[in-house]
Amino acid sequence: MVKKHWLGMVLVVVALCGWGGAVHADNLSIHDVQFNTSDGDASVYDGQIHNVTGGIVTHVWRGFNDRVYLRDPAHSTWGAIVVKDGEDGELANNVNIGDWVSFSNIYVDESRGTTFLQYRRDDAPDVAFNIDSVDNTVPAPTLLTAADLAIPLDHSASEPYESMIVTLEDVTIGARDLGKAEDNYELWQDTDLAWGADYMNGDAGGPYHPLSDTGRTLDSITGLVEQYTKDPSWDYYQLLTRSTADIVPEPGTLLLMVGGVLLGLRRRR
Repeated sequence: MVKKHWLGMVLVVVALCGWGGAVHADNLSIHDVQFNTSDGDASVYDGQIHNVTGGIVTHVWRGFNDRVYLRDPAHSTWGAIVVKDGEDGELANNVNIGDWVSFSNIYVDESRGTTFLQYRRDDAPDVAFNIDSVDNTVPAPTLLTAADLAIPLDHSASEPYESMIVTLEDVTIGARDLGKAEDNYELWQDTDLAWGADYMNGDAGGPYHPLSDTGRTLDSITGLVEQYTKDPSWDYYQLLTRSTADIVPEPGTLLLMVGGVLLGLRRRR
């Protein structure tokens, strides 16, 4: 009887964990995936398949591997994550900002410093998503300081905000042509330094948005927090603007811009 008892326990463990395969667990929150890190950065669930209760869609980006950004408003930190759509838009083309989206059997992947959920059947054959509700209020951007996204990098300060939409106020744009892709620019707030980038900005028309020129002072700048890591040379967080609305010049600067445009039009006449 004892042998049968232990055999039954072994079979239950095998059924729950999978025989020689990825570990499965039900109903992890975004916070569970992000907060549980092995080194202050990488998720302990990296390389595993799980059900994830998900969050509210805050942004959808269509490019190489469409991306859907989610936020669980129950958590002010470790509460956002990005989902890569590797199924030709099956996810990205069928969700809208404000939808609460959850997942079954989705693969957790640590890639170049960022924790992703991979919506891709090559990684998780049974992956699926569900729109649990629509028209949810999208959480307002989180107000940070440049020190929270500091260059040089500080994992402990910045990692809790990964994939969240955040705002920095009263910043000045410094040097450009920085980072691995040479498309980053400095964001100075007093003596604190963060980095921005416009590659996800639909209005940029190039590597930099026209408002992201060196020396410009901004009332605020808003965007998604992304970590980029590649070999020992590169490891930094960047604020990714999404549209022109994310870059707000100081009122005096904006008036000078409008005055310059009007003057140019008058001269042409």
